[in-house]
Amino acid sequence: MFRFLYPKEYISSVFEMSAERIKKLDKDTVVFDIDNTLVPYWIKVPDERLVRYFRSLGDAGIKTAVLSNSREERSKVFCAVTSMPYVFRAGKPRKKGFYRLMDKIGSSPHKTIIMGDQIFTDVWCGNRVGAYSVLVKQVSPKDELITAPKRPFEKIIVKMYLRYVRKNGGKYE
Repeated sequence: MFRFLYPKEYISSVFEMSAERIKKLDKDTVVFDIDNTLVPYWIKVPDERLVRYFRSLGDAGIKTAVLSNSREERSKVFCAVTSMPYVFRAGKPRKKGFYRLMDKIGSSPHKTIIMGDQIFTDVWCGNRVGAYSVLVKQVSPKDELITAPKRPFEKIIVKMYLRYVRKNGGKYE
């Protein structure tokens, strides 16, 4: 019923998605959400561990970029540390921002993993464009005002997804 909202994977942290795993999935691009996927919303820049992670992906030939519904200043400041390309005010789950980012970095949805902490924006957007959607457990229990009201509904979808995955031998197809 709600399978269009199911991610391909549900992971605890972006660090679980190593360059090796990405290549095994036959993907060459990873698109990240920022807030509560990579850092809590009040943290302005990536920490050293994230910078090393992004660098390791780049060293392995994997493109990285940010797709955010936030204002330009948020994405610009966060991405400046790593010179990562970004699209701000992307309007996820709409497709337009995602396709703008694909044009900007020279990639395609079927070669892309999109990672985010929200089902109704990140996962749904990835599924709509045919990317490999990965739901990431939020890094902080604290949400922005615009996100908090959606969390109870997302928890219901996650329970349905996990039940579906268990029933199907641990895989979502």
